[in-house]
Amino acid sequence: MAEDAQGSAVARPRRRAPVRWSVALGARLCQRVAAGELVYAICREPGMPSAEAVRKWALAKADFGAALDEARRAGGRPSGRRGGVSTYCEATGEALFERLCDGESLTSIGKDPTMPSLSTIFYWRRRIAEFEDQVRLGKEIQAERAVDLGWEMAQAATPETAYLTHVRLTHLRWMTGIMAPRVYRLKPVEPEPPLKRQTISVRHFEVEVDPETGKRSVVSYRPNPETGQVERESPKSIPGR
Repeated sequence: MAEDAQGSAVARPRRRAPVRWSVALGARLCQRVAAGELVYAICREPGMPSAEAVRKWALAKADFGAALDEARRAGGRPSGRRGGVSTYCEATGEALFERLCDGESLTSIGKDPTMPSLSTIFYWRRRIAEFEDQVRLGKEIQAERAVDLGWEMAQAATPETAYLTHVRLTHLRWMTGIMAPRVYRLKPVEPEPPLKRQTISVRHFEVEVDPETGKRSVVSYRPNPETGQVERESPKSIPGR
């Protein structure tokens, strides 16, 4: 069992059983894509392969990859291995969010032939507020996972790997600030203000005796900070004298 942000128990989704490749299955997938369905929407159905499996099949099997490209064109979406979804749908947005939560980057997702291209992803982010919120949340979850990863790296560090670990943790720290600036971005350190010029004045004291009264007093001399000339200050009587 996992916990959500409020600490409540949440059941982890079960892993799907793998689906083996077959020519008939590939043909059925292409037929549905040509009819206008989205690969990710199809792959969410029970008994169907995962979108990751379809991606690997398209890359490893040239005939299937070409047929899938042709099916995309027939379904009104651009073909090509750089992304085949141009019209936003909630299923695709949810799938992209899940992959972000798993730690995958937008660049990596945009290279998946079953997913929208990177330019399309950023177009959706500009145009669809709900999708932008999904991406932002996915990145915040990535940042939380990066914090856990950083702790594991620090725990596993040895004297021999300390410097390499430090380099990796420094970059990880920067990444978390980029992915979740509202949570992890550190407050920039303000540079220390330049030292102000200080003037130190040193007094010189002397004891003077009045020749008429014989009264003794302390007289101080100090330099004038503006002229630099030594000036005599008012004398102070010595108590009891």
